[in-house]
Amino acid sequence: MNFSSIKSKIDENHKIFITSHINPDGDSMGSAYAMFKYLEFLGKDCMIINHSPVPETYNFLNKENIFFELDGESAAFIKNADLGLVLDIGDFYRMGDLAYLVEENEIETLSIDHHIKSSNDLFSSEYIDTNACSVGEIIYSFLKEVDKTAIDKNIMLGIYVAVLTDTGSFRHSNTTDLSHKIAVEAIKMGLDISKIYQDIYENSSRSRIKLLGKVIDNLNFDCGGKLAWFALNHDMIKEVNGTKHDFDGFTDFFRGIKGVEVSVMLYDLQGKVRMSFRSKGNFKVNEIAKKMGGGGHPFAAAALVEGEFADVKTTVLNLMSTYINKEK
Repeated sequence: MNFSSIKSKIDENHKIFITSHINPDGDSMGSAYAMFKYLEFLGKDCMIINHSPVPETYNFLNKENIFFELDGESAAFIKNADLGLVLDIGDFYRMGDLAYLVEENEIETLSIDHHIKSSNDLFSSEYIDTNACSVGEIIYSFLKEVDKTAIDKNIMLGIYVAVLTDTGSFRHSNTTDLSHKIAVEAIKMGLDISKIYQDIYENSSRSRIKLLGKVIDNLNFDCGGKLAWFALNHDMIKEVNGTKHDFDGFTDFFRGIKGVEVSVMLYDLQGKVRMSFRSKGNFKVNEIAKKMGGGGHPFAAAALVEGEFADVKTTVLNLMSTYINKEK
């Protein structure tokens, strides 16, 4: 699809829901917020509905209570929707329970994304730009082309949050001149970028800091210090009275250690293991994520694997070690 066809698709439909992946991040939250404000500007009947609750970090985007978890009321909205806008998802089933509801009711979907698609590419139509730093950047480019007068301070807030977080505050290799142009426009429109940064990155709970301490105490290094990895489980989070959002960003944090090229998180979900991979740029960790049934960007990827923790840990660490040692 091109931007004109996306605009036509939106114009042709009235009742539209917006969704993203399980455990939404800054890109998915910001992009959903921006798209909701655009659909609201157009006079559409729209809702943002996700499988997961709003992470505490992004509560500032939900002051108007526009984000909903899937329940009876929101499920009824989806069943009667003309179109679903699916943002920041490379795999249809990463919508969580929404995927089955959409599938059962044969709801038309339009995916807007910057990830390489998985084999579960079941969306009705899609716009994919793997060169974009974030879905927020795609939405910005879309609006600039088809309806630039619609871009107000609210829409720019969502776009800026998406770009800020998915570029790692403009530090990662996916940062482009357009990323900075978006930041400049956000400042010119009067966004308090210092406050936005504080809301996202300088608002850690005590439980998060306690959990970080536990992880640091048990951090592991392999491959001559090039690989840093850590394990998490529900009991560790419970001990600090934390939540599953408290470890967001830990993998990025440990990538910052001198000499470390790749960091890996292994989260034991009792029968499943959630993995997060981050690379400084010399190793394409999405290749390992793909072998584990996941995917993502070359230097930021993830996977969810069924199996006992010890077995999955051994498999992924062996793959990672073989890959790093081979590339010496």
